Amino acid sequence: MSKSNKPSVLGMFASAAGSQQVFELEERIEELQAEITRLKDEQVNGKLAEQERTRLNQTIEELREQLKASGVFQIHYSQVRPNPKQARQTFTPDSIHSIAVSIKEEGQQEPIILLPGNLIFDGERRWRAVAEYLQPEIETLDAVMLPKELSESELHALTLLTSLHREGLNELDLAEGLIQQAKLAFEIEQEEVVKAVRRVIARLNVKKLLPKLTELVSVTRVEQLKGIKEFELDETERNVFLLLLRFQQNPASVDANVFPCLRLTQDLKTAIRESGLGANHARSLQQLNSKNLGIEDTQAEKIRQDATLQVLQSRLTVAQTRSLVTKIIAERTPGKKIKPNRQINSLIRSVCTTKVDDVPPSQLKDLLAALEAKAKEIQEKLEDTTN
Repeated sequence: MSKSNKPSVLGMFASAAGSQQVFELEERIEELQAEITRLKDEQVNGKLAEQERTRLNQTIEELREQLKASGVFQIHYSQVRPNPKQARQTFTPDSIHSIAVSIKEEGQQEPIILLPGNLIFDGERRWRAVAEYLQPEIETLDAVMLPKELSESELHALTLLTSLHREGLNELDLAEGLIQQAKLAFEIEQEEVVKAVRRVIARLNVKKLLPKLTELVSVTRVEQLKGIKEFELDETERNVFLLLLRFQQNPASVDANVFPCLRLTQDLKTAIRESGLGANHARSLQQLNSKNLGIEDTQAEKIRQDATLQVLQSRLTVAQTRSLVTKIIAERTPGKKIKPNRQINSLIRSVCTTKVDDVPPSQLKDLLAALEAKAKEIQEKLEDTTN
């Protein structure tokens, strides 16, 4: 007997029940894919990052020793200027205070490195510690001067490299640092950079070339230039990808974990930089917005700030933060569960238009049983809702 091509009402119910979870599952899958990409990237590049960090630290120490030979001098903290191209924008009070305690108890172990004009090249956290926590007890810093003039792009690139490899940047600072470097080096704006990365990653994913892209993170510059030709990138895409690879960033990981930080609300960016909120926590809290909560922006911001405070004070994990966000949305927007009703409406139309004339009695009995069971379930749900 050939199979009937008529729509299965039982199947419709199963499909409808499944569709209740589709939106939540898709969102969760997206988060998990981002996490998997990040973990794979860390696994592949961990050794490389450590080697590069060691190499850069050695280079900086050699530079510092050379400069010491030319003369360490004392400079009043008020004469030092912070670097406006500093990639690191996160200076949490706890971090700066701990350095201040160390300087007070142990003294300044290493001089800060200045560029002409007393602009900080290396040592902004030490300078902040003295300026913010050690006044008037310690007013001067040991410093050495780097007599080399640097272009704006060169200065930003070097400070970004230094920040990347001496102490990891958080994802927000990294995202803004990479965007700024792309603008300085190639005059490519943020939106164009983000779109180029997303576009190429999608293409490489279809062509199953992402593993080859990951391999390029850990090879020499010459090998990167050679390997990237296989991806058939346009000029903008090529410049952006070579820039990311120069800073040993996997573009796939940047797309999944770093650039999304650019879309965070200002209150979450502030929480990252001033309170040490994690970027993954922030991306979860970002879901507490006016659209998801069905309220005005100012109301949503207040709810988000309260939740952020709870996350920080209770030191919630990322998973706990996601649960908190889901709970808040569910409590504040019972109507949100109405979203899948589009499928229910479709199901109702299908049930109403399905002809049963040629359906075998046995299948009709199954249909009736399913409808009666579902009707009982619906009735119980309605009674719970009204009570």
